[in-house]
Amino acid sequence: MMSSAARQFALGLAPPPARLAREDFVLAESNAAALDTLLRWSGANEPLLVIAGPAGSGKTHLLNILAGLMREGVDAAIDDAHRIEARALLALVEGAREKGERLALAGEGDPLDWAQGLRDLETRVSAGTRIDLAEPDEALLQAVILKLLRDRQLRAAPELASYATARLPKTFAAARTFVAALDAASIAEGSPVGLRLARTVIANLSEELHTA
Repeated sequence: MMSSAARQFALGLAPPPARLAREDFVLAESNAAALDTLLRWSGANEPLLVIAGPAGSGKTHLLNILAGLMREGVDAAIDDAHRIEARALLALVEGAREKGERLALAGEGDPLDWAQGLRDLETRVSAGTRIDLAEPDEALLQAVILKLLRDRQLRAAPELASYATARLPKTFAAARTFVAALDAASIAEGSPVGLRLARTVIANLSEELHTA
């Protein structure tokens, strides 16, 4: 039997997979136009969709929504396009164009930077329908924190998300770091997710989050 002083430790297991259906997309004023553009493109006859934004901003989620909307209407969806060598990415774009296929690309940073100076790729990417996702405003950050907690099957009052939002940098990365640390602390201490634990986690993460 564990003593009262014993602590339970997280074993580094991956959290449950994120929920990526359309109804799970966290919608706020700052990203409503992105979803509108996606829905319009799904019903249009346009060959290329380009989704750009920081890590955790919803790019993969939008690709999953698109896949659900267009089971037979989109031929390829490529995530992390910014990691693909420019000539290889151009070959994918050109191959889809020559076959008359529809292609969706998603990646971080400015899509023109994905071209790495390759003019033909710059031209193709510039001609595509563009969705730009930015770092969250306060309302979206609060909603994202609550979704990340739900994805980990953790229950928390909205007050916890409000408290964290007021103290975290307004980035998706900060939200993910906070929720992961909160989950780990809850397991380690055997304590429920609440304001007391959130205060401790934010205090411990404060320097890391503000220098990242």
